[in-house]
Amino acid sequence: MPEYETEIEVTHWFDIDSQIRLLAKSEAARLEDEKNKKNYVVMLTADNADGGKRATLAFSAACAAIAMELNAIVFLIGDGSHWAYQGACDDVATKGFPPLSELMETFIELGGNIYICAACDQVCSIPDEVGTVKQRHPAIQPRGLAAILTHMVGGTSVTF
Repeated sequence: MPEYETEIEVTHWFDIDSQIRLLAKSEAARLEDEKNKKNYVVMLTADNADGGKRATLAFSAACAAIAMELNAIVFLIGDGSHWAYQGACDDVATKGFPPLSELMETFIELGGNIYICAACDQVCSIPDEVGTVKQRHPAIQPRGLAAILTHMVGGTSVTF
């Protein structure tokens, strides 16, 4: 029977311990950075009556806030809850800006959160004129006012 020589690299416990400590320090630093980020809440209260201009400005501001490394949230409330449903942003484009659907998806991809007022979601999710139930965009979650107000404490908010 032939003999084979193999070289095996053995990781020592102290190497693993060092790696765990480095990961823990890195995670602690990340959490501290996240904790020190300023909150920026964009409250969108306008529907499509203006052709989506206010919604476009709101999502543009939210994307800019994330680019500035702020903890940005978009809160859809009142008439602004219109934008929470699939298809609402389709074909909405304001001169000088990317299409609204692109701004919204960019905001989500950058790690931004979009919430809809829980009470408004229930009201606006009733069937429309032809009996079709509106489907909420999967990335948009309902939240109460108190949850949003906690983000405003020590942060900044702007309303469109």
